[in-house]
Amino acid sequence: MEKQSVILRFPKTLLDRVDKYKEQKGFGTRTQTIFHLIQTALEQSDNRDG
Repeated sequence: MEKQSVILRFPKTLLDRVDKYKEQKGFGTRTQTIFHLIQTALEQSDNRDG
């Protein structure tokens, strides 16, 4: 899998929610958590679309 770096800025309130989710689900890093959330949202979108 080819990888690229992306630098993003998020509102603090959103990162606070990500950090809370990270602790609840036991992820090691914020990056792992964001990656998981994006993958989950895309899978749900694919399932709705077809």
